[in-house]
Amino acid sequence: MTGLSDQPVRDRVNDRIRAINPVTRRLVAERTAYASQLIPVTQYVTVSCIEAFLRYPAAVEAITSARTPEEIGEAARRPGCQAGSVFLWGVANFFLIGRNVMNMADPSIDAGPSGLARADVVLDFWARTSMAYRGGGHFQAADTGDRNDVFPAAVVDTLVAGTKPVDEERRERVRRANATIINHLFLLYFDTRVGHGDTGPYVLDDGRTLVVRDYFRLGRSDFAWSEVANEVPFSNLTAAFVLAEGVDVSITDYGTTVSSPEDYLDYLVGFGLWTSDRTAGDGLEHGSQLRLLSDDDLDRVAAACRTAQKQHYRDVVAMDRDERIACGAYVYLTFLRPFAELAGVANEIDWTCPRDTPPDLYPLITAESEPPEGDPDTDPFPLYD
Repeated sequence: MTGLSDQPVRDRVNDRIRAINPVTRRLVAERTAYASQLIPVTQYVTVSCIEAFLRYPAAVEAITSARTPEEIGEAARRPGCQAGSVFLWGVANFFLIGRNVMNMADPSIDAGPSGLARADVVLDFWARTSMAYRGGGHFQAADTGDRNDVFPAAVVDTLVAGTKPVDEERRERVRRANATIINHLFLLYFDTRVGHGDTGPYVLDDGRTLVVRDYFRLGRSDFAWSEVANEVPFSNLTAAFVLAEGVDVSITDYGTTVSSPEDYLDYLVGFGLWTSDRTAGDGLEHGSQLRLLSDDDLDRVAAACRTAQKQHYRDVVAMDRDERIACGAYVYLTFLRPFAELAGVANEIDWTCPRDTPPDLYPLITAESEPPEGDPDTDPFPLYD
């Protein structure tokens, strides 16, 4: 048992878990099920979460030694930055999922004051960064009715000013390109939907609604397999979707737009596209300004993404099963990486994955099997005793 001196830490950690539990329970229940015939998603998620549980505390300490959570959260409130809502959700949840798994295998890691302290490092970082990112006193979009309207007014004004009206022909052009880019990112991120994320809704003075969509790491990146996307002309894109008055929009902690009517692109009345990529010789930090692009640029990106996706599919087919698990696990483990990049320490952290998963546990968690069905009425993460 922990001593009385540990009570404030235990209370703080448990308060964080109490905040996370209902949101995660709802998000998981609402998420559309997906079973890949090519990529062992459940297995690589499990590996990545074990790695997160074992390694996130030290990585978070390296990040916060360089920059405070409040500074990181504030810096993330801009287009082109992946240290947003779903990645914040992942930092906390992957650690806690890993805790659940490791408590079945070796509960000693989570026991006593040291286990509590490790959880406090990660969950305190999540809480403080989240509040700064959201610009208020809440941790999650769900706390404010699924609003993820984090960009300052000046950024919203810039995005709206750069949009142009949409007729039927342009609407279909945007729809096709958006679908192509998302499909490319889905496979590039190993059957994970986090290569793009929405913020908003931003209700405009005239009653219309703005949804901002960022597409991240479209081309060559830290993903070892991303050479296949060398010809994609931009790494990061930001799209502004202006929807007609009367469309009801919410955006979840997964960065997913939910609307009524359901197909919000049917009501698209304005669209603009930017990149936050640096250009040679501009002397600017990544993401410090937006450069307006054209519809032709959008088509160029979509065409390059289509070509890259075809080759990437062939590359994935040629991988063995453990390679696919390692690639997917890397994607999930590195949900913490954008925060390390904002702190300037990403290159000081070892992101190799898998690295610390116990060798005797690996074959058990990566065996071909169906994931157990959880009780939707039970909290996913237990409190600390």
